[in-house]
Amino acid sequence: MTSTATVLLALLTSPRHALGTDTHSVGALVRLMLGATPAQVAPALAPAGRTGGEHWIVVHGRHNPGRSTPPPPTGDDPAQLATLGTALGTPYLYIDGPGLRALIPSAPDTRPSAPAQAADLGWILGFSAPVSAPDLPPADRQAERALQRAIAADAPAVVHSPDPLSLDAIVAPADAQELARTRFAPLDQAGSPGATVLLDTLRTWLNLHGSWDRAAAALRVHRNTVRHRLARVAELLDVDLQDPGVRMELWFALHWLPDDHRTHP
Repeated sequence: MTSTATVLLALLTSPRHALGTDTHSVGALVRLMLGATPAQVAPALAPAGRTGGEHWIVVHGRHNPGRSTPPPPTGDDPAQLATLGTALGTPYLYIDGPGLRALIPSAPDTRPSAPAQAADLGWILGFSAPVSAPDLPPADRQAERALQRAIAADAPAVVHSPDPLSLDAIVAPADAQELARTRFAPLDQAGSPGATVLLDTLRTWLNLHGSWDRAAAALRVHRNTVRHRLARVAELLDVDLQDPGVRMELWFALHWLPDDHRTHP
């Protein structure tokens, strides 16, 4: 819940004035900063005329310089925010370097799609399913997983689609999270660059099917840096990253890792 409130604060305080602002949004910001929950302030952010049943789609994005000719995005560029906000249909978006996060007001049965303008600007997007405000934390995770699938597939966007027959449906969430914490606990002894960076590197490399070059490009580092980090991961976890079974185990552990161990683009 804390991470969701932090994202809402970032969305509400970002320089989105190119899209306009209103007293409802300002009021929501004040209430959020004074301790209100996201579920309590969400109705004030819904589009005018919509009453009750507010749902939201969470969007995660990663800018890929190879897909666009415009310069790299910045979080204080009103023109970029206006273009993306119009394309996505929301004023609630936040750009932080190559990363983007947004909230789109929606109906419960909305099926999101990637706007062409976002792809033209070089953005790869991951969309959650529509959820009510109390369910924003799991929707945030859905959007991140969808984004990682889009990056791996080199697709402009991926929309989360629940599968009742997935492994998640037969493994208790508490057990899965404990397994993930235990599996990656040795990384706490990593030293520089730290466990967070090593986990992000491992996640990106696995998402890109073990491609050193694509992982280096996605992380914006040299391929030798990726190799060095993953060698450190293999040493600390005492695993062989060339073993497909090990890769599968680590992929599920990353998928189950609790929010307080996750990273975002």
